[in-house]
Amino acid sequence: MKNRQKSRGVLRAGAILTLAAVMTTGCTLSKDTHPPRTAIEQLLLSTAVDNALKGVELPDVAGERVYVDASLLDAYDRGYVVGSVRALLSENGARLQSSREDADMIVEARSGALGMDIADALVGIPSIPIIIPGAGTSEFPELVLYSSNKQDSVSKIALLGYYKDGTNAFSTEPLVGTAYFNRYKFLLLLSINFTDIPERHRY
Repeated sequence: MKNRQKSRGVLRAGAILTLAAVMTTGCTLSKDTHPPRTAIEQLLLSTAVDNALKGVELPDVAGERVYVDASLLDAYDRGYVVGSVRALLSENGARLQSSREDADMIVEARSGALGMDIADALVGIPSIPIIIPGAGTSEFPELVLYSSNKQDSVSKIALLGYYKDGTNAFSTEPLVGTAYFNRYKFLLLLSINFTDIPERHRY
């Protein structure tokens, strides 16, 4: 009788432990998501725009009611460029308007470039795919003595301001800004990054 009760107690304890393990496992499951663009890419492009417009002075817009026409602006991060141009005009004293009809001056923004150049270099053995019969494909790990990944972004923006009658108010030279993020690895262990992205130094 005692053996029977002991067996039931063991089975009950085992069931409780199994249920607890299942519940614990269920609570710790997580799913990783991978956005289509990396944070570094977005920061490189937006920093290049910031650098292109940094310190630009537009005295002709001070006190004017200004509407920003972005119809000629063809850029990858168009929304950020438009917002940055609006901020620049406001900082220079413009009174921003939401419609062309309410404005005395129209400012057209155009972009000649907003993109990235990437260059990779490797001294060592790159990762090599290995076909294993009956098991599929595996990959031989990369053996790095030295590697570099250099990412450089450039932004070229120009602004044209004119009054409602078409008279020229101002026209800027191309405003160019750049940003970079470079990674270097040595002997599988040492990794060094160099960048001029302000936000990158915070994480």
